Amino acid sequence: MQTKKALLLLLLSFCFLPSAFAYLDPGSGSYIVQMIIAGILGGFYALKLYWNRVVNFIKGNSNADPDEELNHE
Repeated sequence: MQTKKALLLLLLSFCFLPSAFAYLDPGSGSYIVQMIIAGILGGFYALKLYWNRVVNFIKGNSNADPDEELNHE
């Protein structure tokens, strides 16, 4: 109960803050877009690396060797 009161007080204090007169310059926006794109591409790459593990997990195949797809060079 005490934490709910503290959280409510914290949220209310953010509602009454004065203006900061801050801005995001074009470099910051470009950096944010680059980080979003890098995160998406990194997720796709990780999915590519572990695709067989994901498929075997979904199919329920626990007999498959999880390192088989990494050693097929």
